[in-house]
Amino acid sequence: MLSPYTRHYPPCNQTDISYRRCRCPKWIQGTLPDGRYLRKTAKTRSWEKAETLCRRLEDESDPNKPEARPRAKIADAIKTFRDDEDARGLTDSTLQRSRYFFETQLKEWAKQEGLVYLDQLTPPLLTKFRSGWENAPQTMQRKHERMVSFFWFCVRMDWIQKNPAILLKRIKVATTPTDYFPKDEFKAIVDGTYSYGNWHGGHDFENRRDRLRALVLLMRWSGLAITDAVTLERTRLGEGGNLFLYRAKTGVPVYVPLPPDVVALLSSLPNSNPHYFFWSGNGKPETAKRGWVRSLTLLFGNVSIKNPDGTLKRCHSHMFRDTFAVELLLAGVPIDQVSLLLGHSSVKVTEKHYAPFVKARQEQLAQSARMAWEQTGKKRQVASVRPKKSIAVHAA
Repeated sequence: MLSPYTRHYPPCNQTDISYRRCRCPKWIQGTLPDGRYLRKTAKTRSWEKAETLCRRLEDESDPNKPEARPRAKIADAIKTFRDDEDARGLTDSTLQRSRYFFETQLKEWAKQEGLVYLDQLTPPLLTKFRSGWENAPQTMQRKHERMVSFFWFCVRMDWIQKNPAILLKRIKVATTPTDYFPKDEFKAIVDGTYSYGNWHGGHDFENRRDRLRALVLLMRWSGLAITDAVTLERTRLGEGGNLFLYRAKTGVPVYVPLPPDVVALLSSLPNSNPHYFFWSGNGKPETAKRGWVRSLTLLFGNVSIKNPDGTLKRCHSHMFRDTFAVELLLAGVPIDQVSLLLGHSSVKVTEKHYAPFVKARQEQLAQSARMAWEQTGKKRQVASVRPKKSIAVHAA
C-alpha cells in the first residue's frame, strides 16, 4: 500500500514526515498491489493530491483489476434488446411497434446525430429525440415507457451505469372516462347485424350476419378482446356454456359462463375450420383481427349511434369488453371479482379503467356525503336552541 510523506526543507521547522500542513514537497512510498516497492516524488506540495496519486497508482497496478468495459454501440444494444423481446414470446403487435420505434426511429435518429455509442445518449439528447415525436399523448407515453425499459435492459447488461431516460419527465395524458354501450345502444348494434352485408361475394357471405352477431354477443358477454374472441377455439366452450381460456395479453386464466342463447348461436355457427368459431387457422391472428375490425366499423357506421348532444358516437370493438365490465360493476359485483373475469394481472389495472363505475364505491361516497349533511344539520339545530347565559345581579 502506498502512502504519502513530507520531506521538510528550511525554513520549515517541522521534522515529522507525517505532518501535512506545510508547503514542503510531498513524496510517496510503499508496496504496489503487484508486489513492487515504490518511492518517488509526488511532484506536488499538496497532501491531498499526493493521496490521490497513491490511489491511482494502486489502481493501475492491481493485477486483479477487471479489464476496462468496452463501449457498447447503439445498434448492437438495440439488436440484443430486440432479440430478447422475440425470445420472450411477446405478441406480434407489440413486436411490430417495438421494431418500428427502435429500428426506424431511435437508430436512424442516432445515425443522423452522429451518435455511435450507448453512453452518448445523454438526457439532453434524449429530450431532443423525444421532442421530435409527432403522436397523440397516449402514444408518446407508451414510447417513453418503451425507451425507459430499453435503458434499464442496458443497465442490467452492464453496458451503462445509469438509466438516462428516467431523468426525463413523464408525459401527461388526460384520462377520459371509459365509454361503453348501454342496453339500448347494444340492442341497436345487435339489430344492425341482421341487415349487415346486403351484397354477395366471399366464401361466407351467406353466414356473414350470423357470424358477426355471434362475435358481438361473445365479446359482450365474455369480456374478451377482439383478438382473443376471433381466435377462440371451440374446445374452450365447455358443458353448460362455461368458457375457459387464457388472455393472450397477460396469460391469466379466465373462466366465464355465457348465456344459453349465445352458446346456441356459437354452437350452430359454420366455419371453414372446425377447430375455431371465427378464424380459418391460416395466417396471423392479427391479420384475421383486422378483417373483423373492418366489419365492425361498417356495422357501427350503419347503426349510427349518437351522443346526447347529437354528435356521432365514436365506437370501437374494445367497448364490448368495457360494456361487460361496466354492467357488472353497476350491478354491484365487487371490483376484485370483475378483475378476475377480465383476466387482469392486478386489480389496480381494473381500478384504473373502471373505478368511476363501481356502484358500491359511489353509494359509499353518497352515504358519506349524507352523513356530513346530517352532522352539519344537528350542529345548526343545537346552536339555534342553545339558551343564552343569564347574568346574576347581586345587591351591594
